[in-house]
Amino acid sequence: MTSRTFRLRSSCSFLAVGLAFPATAHAAVAWTATFEKGDSSEWMPGTNPKGPDGVRKNFEVLGEQVYRGEFAGKITVHGDDLFGQYKQDRVDIQHQSTLTDEGKNMWISGHYMMPDDAKVRNEFAFFESNTSFQNVMDFWVDARAGGGTTINFGTGFLGANKLWTADFAKGVWHQVAIHVLWSTNAQTGSVDVWFDGQQVVTAAKAKTKADNNTLFFQTGLHRKDPANFDDTIYFDEFIEADTMVDAKIAAPSADPAGTGGIGGMAGTAGAAGGSAAGAGGGGNPGGGSTTGGSASSAGTSSGGALPSAGSGGAPTLPVLRIHPAAPSAKPALKTRPPCLL
Repeated sequence: MTSRTFRLRSSCSFLAVGLAFPATAHAAVAWTATFEKGDSSEWMPGTNPKGPDGVRKNFEVLGEQVYRGEFAGKITVHGDDLFGQYKQDRVDIQHQSTLTDEGKNMWISGHYMMPDDAKVRNEFAFFESNTSFQNVMDFWVDARAGGGTTINFGTGFLGANKLWTADFAKGVWHQVAIHVLWSTNAQTGSVDVWFDGQQVVTAAKAKTKADNNTLFFQTGLHRKDPANFDDTIYFDEFIEADTMVDAKIAAPSADPAGTGGIGGMAGTAGAAGGSAAGAGGGGNPGGGSTTGGSASSAGTSSGGALPSAGSGGAPTLPVLRIHPAAPSAKPALKTRPPCLL
């Protein structure tokens, strides 16, 4: 056999191996929203972006409070931001996910800050099915007995199966992250939740899809009953990915000088009775953890009392970092009926 013949046969062999074993798909970031374009182009329009006069802006992209970079989103809900005939106050924006088909895994992380404590329950992040408009899980804030704010998560319609609660320190940026294995089968679907980088719900089984429709993500403020006061929330730096590492789940970073605090404490998982770690008030998060049943300084699992949590420091403005935005295609959503509270 000549050397030329050997090279040709070897090339054919490598080609055959390549055809027999196709390259696996690489993990990818499906969507980011950093607001660094200075506009809302990374999101889809939602409910009541303007007041009833058509002039007041309920959703804005501003630089007055940011987690990272120069801009962040701000939503304010007012007593006259009514949602149809259901007499609910609601302002939100939307993202059409591409990772919610049966059997797919999706991770989303995002950062939130409330300048004032919650006065009533407000849904601030949830998923809803296209076409049928069914709610399947919820994050919400609520007024804490004795003062302060709690953050909560549950699966089912409007979070009926409450899995976790913890304190949510005002004036401090928090990261909220979730992993969902999407399925209409309650024994197949599952959910993981992280708060400020600490896992607080682990592999909770749930029917994560109401039906075969894909789902979209919504964030904002949605309260059950109209009230004659305003609630405001800021949000920044979202990532949706098909792997955990690409979602960049981590405790929010302190300011470069180390003078700011990372507020709040992670609660325990209701389903798993997992551990919870506190965050210090003067720089990077501290240690302190609890396991299993009662938690003295962490948030509590579903069904227990709510002990006090660690308090955060002053709001921080981390160092500038511009992110390349890679918004996904944005199919139009149909006008939908409400999620009734």
